[in-house]
Amino acid sequence: MKILRMSLIALGFALAQGTPAAAASLGKQLAELEAHINWSAVDNAWKTLRPGWVSTTNACEEPACVAKQLLVLEANVKWKAVDSAWRTRRSGWINDCKAVTTQGDAARLLLEFEANVRWRAVDGEWKRLRDEWMAQVKQSAETSPNKL
Repeated sequence: MKILRMSLIALGFALAQGTPAAAASLGKQLAELEAHINWSAVDNAWKTLRPGWVSTTNACEEPACVAKQLLVLEANVKWKAVDSAWRTRRSGWINDCKAVTTQGDAARLLLEFEANVRWRAVDGEWKRLRDEWMAQVKQSAETSPNKL
């Protein structure tokens, strides 16, 4: 009984410390970002596309899947919802997404897109959650076996 209790305490401590087992997948992290983007910031077609997108994105385990889903989301976000500099970076970013091979690459592209989404395009809760979310995305990239 004592060994079981010690094991459970150790497991709880490891999870609290943010081990890879505790980190959400990048697909889930992408879906979390999307959940906080205001409806006014996305095209009307997103209402129809979203259910399938959420399901696929939450199931993504491979970096290429995350990048593909990131491209779909970005294509449905209105121009007014992103910084003006995004117009210049966008085509290169799309090419980078299409070439993703590692979790680190996908994480960096996810963080870059999020950094270009304007504050008025996200809900108030995102502003509170953002720093922790960013740390989790960075941790996912750092703990990935296929990082650069």
